[in-house]
Amino acid sequence: MVGGAVNALAGGGTFLVFPALVLAGIAPITANATASFLLWPAGLASAWVYRNDIPDDRRLLGIMSLVSAVGATIGSFVLLRTTNATFAGLVPWLLLFATLNFTFSKHLRTLASRASHRGSLVLLVLGQLAISFYGGYFGAGMGVLMLALYLSATGKDVHVANGLRLVCGVTINAVAIVVFAIKGAIDWKIGIPTMLAALIGGYFGAVLVRRLNSESARRWVLIYAWAITVWFFARQLLE
Repeated sequence: MVGGAVNALAGGGTFLVFPALVLAGIAPITANATASFLLWPAGLASAWVYRNDIPDDRRLLGIMSLVSAVGATIGSFVLLRTTNATFAGLVPWLLLFATLNFTFSKHLRTLASRASHRGSLVLLVLGQLAISFYGGYFGAGMGVLMLALYLSATGKDVHVANGLRLVCGVTINAVAIVVFAIKGAIDWKIGIPTMLAALIGGYFGAVLVRRLNSESARRWVLIYAWAITVWFFARQLLE
């Protein structure tokens, strides 16, 4: 529920949901797949709320959606080819990478907005392919990377870039969930009730978003993200 609420307030619900599943005894790869499943409806709802920000350029949307689907498919299959032991060893580093992205998200957006706004389809496609691969494999913090890419590689403003990010993010997660479901990687007994909890949290988070300072919520997510990252590193060193 808190993860769903945090997604509505400031993003970063994965930082709460994925570690919670692992600490509850779910195997890391299954926890990752289940986290993608249970948070996807909240992302879809966000895309609907901000649908007016989605660019009207159908060609751009088609290209980016296709690239997102390809990258997510490859990333998802690579994840499922990874053993739980190997993935468990990568988790602290993946969390560190995601936490750094979240920590410096404002700086990344600022740098990206100051970069050349000359459109570069090659840079856009290659960058989106890499981010989509990461999204299919793990995904935490990929929204920040996409927004930075779009601001630096296109002539779009931040609102249009955010709309494109929502479309591509929903596509990446949808494709990953389909792959995970077909391969039996999702724990449905845990995933369905937690998905409902995330939806409830997301609803109340959306209601509170106008009353609370989202920056304060972001700070608390950052504190938790750094704490859980340090904890995973410490657990790995002590094993």
